[in-house]
Formats: sequence, C-alpha cells, structure tokens
Amino acid sequence: MDKQELVEHIKSKKELDIYYDYLLGQEVWYFQNNGPDFSSDYDQFKKFISRNLGIPFNNISIVGSAKTRYSFSPSKNFSEFHEESDFDLIIVSRRLFYDIWEAYRKISNNQFLHGYEYKCGNVFNGFVSLKDDDRTYGNETLEKWQKLILSFKAELQLKFNIQHEINYRIYSDWESVEAYHLKGITKLKNTLDETN
Repeated sequence: MDKQELVEHIKSKKELDIYYDYLLGQEVWYFQNNGPDFSSDYDQFKKFISRNLGIPFNNISIVGSAKTRYSFSPSKNFSEFHEESDFDLIIVSRRLFYDIWEAYRKISNNQFLHGYEYKCGNVFNGFVSLKDDDRTYGNETLEKWQKLILSFKAELQLKFNIQHEINYRIYSDWESVEAYHLKGITKLKNTLDETN
C-alpha cells in the first residue's frame, strides 16, 4: 500500500478499525521488507524479547513506522521509515512501568531529571519511554534496566538485522496502549480532514 492509498484508507475507516488493522496485527512492514518469512521472523523477534526481558510473548508489539512503513504521527506527514527512524517497541508490564516511574520520582526529588515534562506527559498517558543510551543518574533500577537491554543488543542486531535505535515504550496496561494510539489516530484523521 502506498502513501496515498494509506491516507484514503485512514480517512474512510473508524479509529478503532485503524488501530486493529495497523497497530495490533501480525504484519510488520520492517520484517516484510527484510525477508520472505516475515510472520515467523516477527514471532522469533517477540520470543527473543520475551525471553530476554521476562515479559509474556503477547505483551510485546512493534508499532510506529517500522510496523506500518509510514509514521502515523500527525506532525510527521506520513514520513517513511528511514535510516534514522527509531524502532518503537511496546512492552506491557505494570511492574516495570511502576518501577521506572518510581525511579524517575526518586531522581527528580534530588536533582534535575532531563526531559521532566516529556516524561510526565508519558506517565500521564500510561507509559514510560526508554532508550539504551538514556541517562541513569546512578539510579539502581535504571542501571539494571540499561545493563539488561545492552546485554542482548548485539545479538538482537545480528539476529534480526535491526541497526536502528530501539525505543522501549513500557505501558502499564493494554487499555493505555489503546487509549494513547486512538488519541493519535483521531488527531491524524482530524489533520487529514482539515487539509482536504
């Protein structure tokens, strides 16, 4: 599906249908574009993440332009996945979400927390967002997390040919995943309606 077909599809569908069709399905553009057995590759990828993070298989999902080829962010005008794009990975874990949030709270009580407002906005939407090179501030929870994801980064890159930076979005629950993405899809549809 090219960009114009996608735009027409989004304009004609309801938000929840778009969420189900593009964000929760088993089809991942990145794997379709990098191998013939893309469904199995995606399963292998989820198993790899599940084993390494100790997160149930069904609580892992790829979203963003790696999933759909085009960004659904209203500010990115359906930009296509490219070399500098992040690989957005959803992890649903209430325990991990609250552990990271608590780490942020402890840090912000004693020192400046970089991106404080951005982090607060994410927590308000039910998730925290982490990359492997984020500052840890000497916090034990953040250091433990960073050490964990760095322990399998090289194998992940080699096994699945993923050279992009991975953005781990850790949600408290699936209701928050759905609410956040439906809000974004509604903004995207409104932007399309205003420009046409």
